[in-house]
Amino acid sequence: MQLLDKFQFIFILLSCVIFFNTCDYVTCLDTSQRIKEFGYPLETYEVWTDDRAHLGLERIPHNGNKVIGRPVLLMHGMFSDSVVFAVQNSSLGFVLSDAGFDVWLYNSRGTGLSRTLSIYKGPGSLPNMNRVSWDFSFHELGVYDLTAVIDFILKKSEYSKLDIVGYSLGATVAFVGLSDKPEYNDKVNKLALIAPATNFKTSPVTAIVKQFSEIILIILNGFDFFPFTVDPDTTLSKLRNMCANESVLMSCKRFIDVLDGVDLPIDKNSVLDFAAAFPQPVSSKLLKHYLQVVMKDKLSHYDYGTSGNLLRYNKIIPPDYDLSKVTVPTFVINSKADYLTTSKDVKRLANLLPNIKEVRYIDQVQGGHLSLVINPNTKEIVNSFIVTTLLD
Repeated sequence: MQLLDKFQFIFILLSCVIFFNTCDYVTCLDTSQRIKEFGYPLETYEVWTDDRAHLGLERIPHNGNKVIGRPVLLMHGMFSDSVVFAVQNSSLGFVLSDAGFDVWLYNSRGTGLSRTLSIYKGPGSLPNMNRVSWDFSFHELGVYDLTAVIDFILKKSEYSKLDIVGYSLGATVAFVGLSDKPEYNDKVNKLALIAPATNFKTSPVTAIVKQFSEIILIILNGFDFFPFTVDPDTTLSKLRNMCANESVLMSCKRFIDVLDGVDLPIDKNSVLDFAAAFPQPVSSKLLKHYLQVVMKDKLSHYDYGTSGNLLRYNKIIPPDYDLSKVTVPTFVINSKADYLTTSKDVKRLANLLPNIKEVRYIDQVQGGHLSLVINPNTKEIVNSFIVTTLLD
């Protein structure tokens, strides 16, 4: 399948999700369910940021031995939520808990527990997506969400530092928070990044995005969040049920393969788990911010135009995020088959970080961007790397 055909296929499927709207309250796959199903202790917390965003955190304080270890914060990628770290008993959240960590699972504003805390007034009530302010990009996720969550976890756990694991967008959020709020580097022990989605110079996606940038911008300007749906929870439940149909299952599997870039060796349950949590709604402003990164090949603050930039930054051009201020010991793992965050772009990123300790490339297992969190074979390598890195 040609790259253009792949993105046409993605657009068609996402369009089906966008207009697959319903108002019935139905619970779909969530992190809390999984944690309880696999027999781990669960705690949930609400956190308010300085700009009044409402966040929900899940916590696995221990693996049943009642001993609470050093806190580690897991940060998910785009169009996902914390369930990506808890979908199977071999997922990273459980592996880290078994290794003795106090595991905290972040949900960015508008996703997972952070969304359900905001859009439902109570059990059985109808959702109201407009109760969430969608006026944010990954800048707010880093400067407000990340800092509020770090402070909350350290206060609750009574530790002076925590570890952070960031996948894809989660890595970008970490860079933003630690560069714009450099004092938070002193609160982080280690930074472990999985396929950091920060620059895309050599990614084949870049050529497609640049070719259709005007159309993409028109689409994003038409919605506050994407994919647009009245009730993401019900939509995801219906999508899972649709994929469970044998006649549709292979189409759902193909959709996942297109996103990953390769034919993934995953079974029916893996396909259904993915369909039950993806795609989570993402702020259109966040997607436009990433579009700016791709077009300019720079990780910069959001571009509000000449007058807006002068008002906010006192500059015509928005400033770059200064990655030299990210002084936390940093470890990176990436797949050489990843078409989104290529090995060349990861190397370029590593050259900008002042305290890079290791960059590990996976070439033993065929798999791309999603493989690092959903391919059982690749996940084992990733999880081993993360646990060894944080325990060392």
